[in-house]
Amino acid sequence: MVSSMMAMAQNSVDVLRYSQSFNGGSARYMAMGGAFNAVGADFSVLSTNPAGIGVFKKSEFSFSPSLYFSNTTSVTGDWKDEGRKNNFNMNNYGLVMVQKMNQDKPGWKSFQFGMGVNRLNNFNREYNVVNHNNSTSLITDYQDQAYGSYPNQLDAFTTDLAWKTYLFEDTTRVNGGVLAYTSVLNKGGAKQTEHVLEWGSVNEMVFAMGGSYNDKIYIGGAVGFPFARYFQQIQHKEVDDMDTLTGFKSFTMNRYMETSGNGVNFKLGVIIRPISLLRLGFSFQSPTWYNMRDYWYNDMEQVFENGTKLDAKSPNGNFDYKISTPLKLNGSAALILGRFLIVSAEAEYLDYSSGFLSSRVYTFTDENADVRNKYTSTVNLRAGVELRMRPMAFRVGGAYYGNPYRSGVNESHKYQVSAGLGYRDRDFFFDLAYVYSIDSEDYYMYDPAFVSASSIENNVSQLVMSIGMKF
Repeated sequence: MVSSMMAMAQNSVDVLRYSQSFNGGSARYMAMGGAFNAVGADFSVLSTNPAGIGVFKKSEFSFSPSLYFSNTTSVTGDWKDEGRKNNFNMNNYGLVMVQKMNQDKPGWKSFQFGMGVNRLNNFNREYNVVNHNNSTSLITDYQDQAYGSYPNQLDAFTTDLAWKTYLFEDTTRVNGGVLAYTSVLNKGGAKQTEHVLEWGSVNEMVFAMGGSYNDKIYIGGAVGFPFARYFQQIQHKEVDDMDTLTGFKSFTMNRYMETSGNGVNFKLGVIIRPISLLRLGFSFQSPTWYNMRDYWYNDMEQVFENGTKLDAKSPNGNFDYKISTPLKLNGSAALILGRFLIVSAEAEYLDYSSGFLSSRVYTFTDENADVRNKYTSTVNLRAGVELRMRPMAFRVGGAYYGNPYRSGVNESHKYQVSAGLGYRDRDFFFDLAYVYSIDSEDYYMYDPAFVSASSIENNVSQLVMSIGMKF
């Protein structure tokens, strides 16, 4: 029973979902593409390079509300559809305390402590996939899964629902007596629509300490406690729109899943200032070790040609498990020309194939093999520029997040551009940022062995505002 339940929920997709993080932080940080690991003195970097805390000269409290607008387009052959989902969230909020040391002698100039929350990922999106399939159906996939199984051995979350709603019409013996299932949808012939709604996020509570040695070397360490919430609703519907399937009018399969969990990681970083106008940053982040819980259920309904309806519902599934994400390495550089100009860039390395699932009662052997075979290492790039005309500042930035999939498996590159401005004086700052990102991926309604890919393009716009006080 455990093995059957696992097939419904935890898999390689979950490993990728919680391994990816996209820069969510202050408006200044986001306007510069998240390229702040060598710049420092922004609360956002406590989650990426904690050495940045050592650059703070004054204590500071800040918070960053954000508006998130997601527009997703799907294309399947000649069929095209769109979905939209918006979200208000707090991108980050945090406090940094600075303790200055003896400023007249060489050595340690200051120590800092910080705590707060940064957003690492936003899962809000909605999309609709439409197709008229003349060769297969979701039921074709279920027939393949049920091949060789007796009715009392069918999966309670998938194939048993097809059996109870008569989408499996009958059994037959094939290939020397092996049990198989027949269906009017065996060869497709219906219009297919799939509506997907996702929401949730990953946020990280972070505690960091750092210091400045002669204002030449900045070091820092942090412990992060990410907490995740993810919800997904999928409605798959097939309709005999051409009136060619005897006795059949439509069926609907509804799937619901929610995941909650929390984890821990640690980070170490350093920023070196070999000359006054140049900073070099290096940081390491350990894997994040998550404890997760999934809850899910499915239901199915068939509507016959005469209007009769037949429905079935699965039991409620729940399972506790663990996810380990890849470690991250980051190298960065910033050119700082006094109080006039900042030019910053960085590269981040991680290997998605090193993530894995584990549990006390299930080995995840196949799922972890799928992670290794499906994913690969990649490099994420970020860059930004800030031009200061005191008390105003103007910023632009960009980022590229590499494809986590091996060649031939899928393509999912993410591109991001951003711009913003800000006002700063001795004790107060106010920043605004606009961020636009686009990424695409292949989406399959069911097993790729039976259905062609749909192209999914995600377009996201974010407006971020940061308010901060120094003391």
